[in-house]
Amino acid sequence: MSEFDLDYLILGGGAVGCTFGGLLSNSGRSVQIINRSLKTVESIKKNGLHLELNDKKINCFPKAGNPGDALTARVVMVFTKTYQTKEALLGILPKMSSKTTYLSLQNGLGNGKILSDITRSDSIFHGVTMLPATLLKAGHVKSKGVNTTWLGSYKSAGHNVANSILNDLIKCGFDVSLVENPNIHIWQKACFNIALNAISALINGSPGLIGDFPGVKSIVYELAAEAIEVATQDGIKVETKKVYEMIDFVCTNHRYHKPSMLQDIQLERATEIESLNGFIVKRAKQLNIKASTNQMVTELVRARENAGNFWKNSD
Repeated sequence: MSEFDLDYLILGGGAVGCTFGGLLSNSGRSVQIINRSLKTVESIKKNGLHLELNDKKINCFPKAGNPGDALTARVVMVFTKTYQTKEALLGILPKMSSKTTYLSLQNGLGNGKILSDITRSDSIFHGVTMLPATLLKAGHVKSKGVNTTWLGSYKSAGHNVANSILNDLIKCGFDVSLVENPNIHIWQKACFNIALNAISALINGSPGLIGDFPGVKSIVYELAAEAIEVATQDGIKVETKKVYEMIDFVCTNHRYHKPSMLQDIQLERATEIESLNGFIVKRAKQLNIKASTNQMVTELVRARENAGNFWKNSD
């Protein structure tokens, strides 16, 4: 194995992490999926991964383990929820080396900084993937649609590792690009998610339901507009027209897709509201601009997250 033949640790065994990890494993790379759920780990160990990608069924057999089982890896790809990142990284860091590169392809904003602050590594990359994946059950993922992915340097002395990651992902069939300014793409998707995810969670419905109610869709547009304004003030040139086109497209063509925040609410899990709408509220306050719609939605989702425990205490 040469210096840039990479082995991968996939941190987070959800739908997207399993898809990347499974395909990298099938391409011949050494892959270990690390997840805190014993059920997920045991399922992958026993049965492997079952991927349904655009109606094509693929079986994959990467290694799997809990954080304490982590093996030293050349590349750690992070797919956890943003609020889980610190705990997840601290669980594997003692096993990593000074040559380990860290890459975030997580949803939300600020993930590159989180990786840098926790790992103190000089080799940090971040980006975003448009892969729409649903975890049907432990080790079983379904995805239909594009898998376009962008990645670039957050803090790195060179691109040799990044080019190797790029080549490995292209070999797996991903539509992936190495870009100079990944923040543009990260914010582009974040503005889209900020617009749709929280509203889907609050109405217990998919983009199709949002599209059926013009008044609700206007709230979605306003959430996006506030996020775009924050991005603009921070020097990020989000393509406004493209954000609205993406919203219109999914409302029409992905009528019954369940955004991750809706899935989290239905399963009574914590959401990523703080790294999406909550991030906009915090940054808007720092910039002294208004984000009143995001403020309202953030407060509503925070309350909705706690509704289950509230009713459990009613007796």
